[in-house]
Amino acid sequence: MKNSSIIIIVFLLILAGIILLQIFLSKKRNKWLGLVIPLICFIFSFMSVLSISMFTTLSTSISTETAEGVLIEEVQVEDNIVKPSIGEMLAMVTPVFLISNIPTIILIAIYFACRENIKRKSELEKMNVQDLE
Repeated sequence: MKNSSIIIIVFLLILAGIILLQIFLSKKRNKWLGLVIPLICFIFSFMSVLSISMFTTLSTSISTETAEGVLIEEVQVEDNIVKPSIGEMLAMVTPVFLISNIPTIILIAIYFACRENIKRKSELEKMNVQDLE
């Protein structure tokens, strides 16, 4: 119980750090810095979608050992699983892609919220400069 609570606290601290870093990068003058972390999340979600193809076939390995630990016989049995069609593959990939992109969507929302504040402040500065002239 104690280990799991420590892991949860560490996970929440890492999550808070990522969000604070995203806010910090989004408030920078360079607009591309705020898109770095969402791009990384998108790449990881894309990798999770591409890894689904690894799990469409299944093979089983059977081995027999003696008391001394010497391997006597190893047989690898491949189950004949029909490859899924494109429709079935899309049905598997779409929910995985959408769910794994939730952090990307949240980080993009933080980016646009911070950029909107920067845009509003710059417009106010322009108006103030024009008022002074």
